[in-house]
Amino acid sequence: MAHNIKFIVFGFAFVIIVLLTLAAITQLVGLAFKQPEKPKPAPVAKAPAPAAEAAPVPAEDEMDSALTAVIVAAAVHAVIGDQPHRILSIRPSQSGWAQEGRRQIFSSHSVR
Repeated sequence: MAHNIKFIVFGFAFVIIVLLTLAAITQLVGLAFKQPEKPKPAPVAKAPAPAAEAAPVPAEDEMDSALTAVIVAAAVHAVIGDQPHRILSIRPSQSGWAQEGRRQIFSSHSVR
């Protein structure tokens, strides 16, 4: 019985040591590929807009296109960061996901 317990304890210790070694190796590889962070420029304070002048309310189409542009720009920035980029066009999707899902469902059934 003592031999079995000794075997279990040494086996468990060996597994823990191997896992800690693998964790250390992954950390070192991660540090090797980590890019240094660029210093962020200080935010520029903007003067508050005068309260007497009200901004014109954009039309519905203008608001949608402006909102779409802001969302796309934020998504691009989130993906590629501070690298220079330019958005060439924004097109609505063609609801291809629903059509592809239906195609997969129907193709999985056999015709009787």
